[in-house]
Amino acid sequence: MTVILVTGASGSIGQATALRLARGGHRVYAGARRQEPLQALASQNPGIQAVPLDVTDAGSIAAAAGRINADTAGRGPDVIINAAGIAVLGPAEAIPAEQVRRQFEVNLVGALAVAGTFLPAMRNRGSGRIVNVSSILGRFALPGTGVYSASKFALEALSDAMRAELAPFGVSVVLVEPGVTDTPLYSDAVTRADDFAAGLAAYRATVPAGAALPDRLMRGAASPDDVAAVIAVAATARRPRARYLPGTRNRLNTGLLTTLPARLGDRIKTRITSGQNATDPAASRVVTPGA
Repeated sequence: MTVILVTGASGSIGQATALRLARGGHRVYAGARRQEPLQALASQNPGIQAVPLDVTDAGSIAAAAGRINADTAGRGPDVIINAAGIAVLGPAEAIPAEQVRRQFEVNLVGALAVAGTFLPAMRNRGSGRIVNVSSILGRFALPGTGVYSASKFALEALSDAMRAELAPFGVSVVLVEPGVTDTPLYSDAVTRADDFAAGLAAYRATVPAGAALPDRLMRGAASPDDVAAVIAVAATARRPRARYLPGTRNRLNTGLLTTLPARLGDRIKTRITSGQNATDPAASRVVTPGA
């Protein structure tokens, strides 16, 4: 039986991942700040243990590690799934520095802090796996996603380096890069933008969605369980790939938007986020990019 820690387990993707893995017979520790959703999640399956865990709080991480290590005779988790994340969206100039810092604290620093807590045990026994939930926007950025994308670009770089660093110790590092998913992540980002609404005014004509994704992008959103199914494969495959990019559409979009000349790519990305009908031949091949 594999012992798996899922961070961000009060969120839609984290919840779906924890349930899917527990139903697959794994022992799952579901970690998050909000306790009510965690307790509800644990009540749905006896294989899930709720663990208070704030990935931005060193004391909280240490307490969660103490609990898990005590339960597993010091072994700790076999797999860590870093699913905790927030989105701070809007034109980069408009976003206050404290929100930029918070974006990186949760999406990057927190993921490293959790992994680093358990890595010594993994290295010592010569096995373990870190699954970092990134985003398709960790491969390309759209207008209004610069700060969020920057945190995910950073998580991608960190994962690439750690994958090579930890391979000699038998520890694998895997990235999962979902597209737009039907979760509260985006509505939460809109609420968060209330704190810097004045800064959005200058961009209303060019980034009309402000801190929201256009409705037509959200209509193509994947379900949390679709993403969880891919994360479960990344967590349990005998020989996992370095990257999992769920959905044919997302794979095509990533290939296109990361290889086009910069100016053409910029035009397409602007049309995507403005809701305009693209007239560039290459733009006509882009179908609802994910975030």
